[in-house]
Amino acid sequence: MTIFSTKNLTDEEVIHLIKEGDARYFGALAERYRATILSKCKSMVKSEDVAKDLSQEILIKVFLQLKAYRKDARFSTWLYSIIYHTCIDHMRKDKKRQHLVLSEKLIDEIADLVEDQDMEEELTIPMMESLLDRLSQDEKIILLLKYKDKHSIQDIQQSLGLSQSAVKMRIKRARQHINDLLKG
Repeated sequence: MTIFSTKNLTDEEVIHLIKEGDARYFGALAERYRATILSKCKSMVKSEDVAKDLSQEILIKVFLQLKAYRKDARFSTWLYSIIYHTCIDHMRKDKKRQHLVLSEKLIDEIADLVEDQDMEEELTIPMMESLLDRLSQDEKIILLLKYKDKHSIQDIQQSLGLSQSAVKMRIKRARQHINDLLKG
């Protein structure tokens, strides 16, 4: 079997081959997720160059930690956990770049979180960007995961290492914080 014949293999099958000692298959696995990794990094850090650097760092971490991967979670969930923690560590180290880049899609989703219909109609993109800048890093991340990336509560729970009730509570508090900020 060659590295190019992995299209019909599942992630778990490719990982099994890698764990069995055939590291050639890691290139195929990396190619499957390269765009996703870069996209998720871009959504968390402002600089595209930094996102590219972090993507490479993440691929190295995945390669080095692949033996620790267990099938109790999907590979993509395990990978997202590495992406999340790598980006958070970077932002903590580099205080100048701690702000999250929020796409227009997330800004649209934030408008849907507003409880007051009249207030929702008055919100402009600059107002929402300003509002989002006033949220904590954790609040932004939980909202990104839930409303931009459309992750399930269970996926967020596994990625962040939180209980299901903690995830739900953090989402609820972030939504409440948005509404409190809007009310003044």
